[in-house]
Amino acid sequence: MRSPAQTRKTIEGERDLLAAALEAADVLLVIFDDQGRILRVNHAFEVATGHRGGDLRGRDFLDTLPIPEARETFTDGIRSLRTGVAMFAFENHWLKSGGERLLANGSLKAVRDSEGGLQSVIVAASDVTQQRATEGELHAAALRDDLTGLYNRRGFALLAERRLMESRRSGAPQALVFADIDDFKAVNDAYGHDAGDRALVLAARALTATFREADIVARIGGDEFAIVADLGSDDHDVAALSARLEQQIARLLADSGLGFDLALTLGVSYSRAPQAISLDELLRQADEFMYERKPGPARAATARVVWRAAQPGGRGGVQDTDESDTAS
Repeated sequence: MRSPAQTRKTIEGERDLLAAALEAADVLLVIFDDQGRILRVNHAFEVATGHRGGDLRGRDFLDTLPIPEARETFTDGIRSLRTGVAMFAFENHWLKSGGERLLANGSLKAVRDSEGGLQSVIVAASDVTQQRATEGELHAAALRDDLTGLYNRRGFALLAERRLMESRRSGAPQALVFADIDDFKAVNDAYGHDAGDRALVLAARALTATFREADIVARIGGDEFAIVADLGSDDHDVAALSARLEQQIARLLADSGLGFDLALTLGVSYSRAPQAISLDELLRQADEFMYERKPGPARAATARVVWRAAQPGGRGGVQDTDESDTAS
């Protein structure tokens, strides 16, 4: 049978071992009592946050580390632990000693007394600030076209579906504009693929400058572009759009040194509440109508706009805005 001295020595040894493990852990550890007062933090926490354990001891966890917006989450977590839940997961921002934010992902774990009451809480977390930033950059890159910097087909589908859903709730009409470069294959054949790439970039820049920042402008494949825009459904807005696009193309061509003209043909379809027209159907309508209005080989223009109102039984109007017709 162990003597009291041996028992005390064993307990002290286990305590020292746990303290060493706490300090050696890579995760950020914070321990606070049942009143929320900080009892201890580990070295990894001090390095990541800049806070010193001695300065934090006795301070209220909720008033010290989480940003104000995150306090409710932790309050809910502590309340759950009091009701018997063993663990509560979280991901939110903490404040570092210099005021910067750290994104922490982790959990609250309950330490209970002999009667099952909440005695203290162990907060174990990882600093995922850089990880989430990298993930965000990769996600954004996956939605962008490498050549033009516009959204790609995947990004367009994701954002356009969301925009159409919002417009159905609000009742605001949305226009889907489908565009491609006239005779783009001939440009590649005559001037080379580098010139074709430059033409694509110029078209992308012209479209970006023509539409509003809130509009969704994308290159969805080859020489095809698609835009979801909050346009009015009358001829005036379509004509204004065409005029702006022609001006932008003329300006960019003058500075480009491309050595050839650039022409775009656009088809426009509309989605109006309460009709729930799908994105694929809007694209199909705008694409179909655009190709019906494509010029023949003896015709050239800076930009053309045609539009189709997406409504049952309605073909919509046609607005041609060719500035010049040139015979070959």
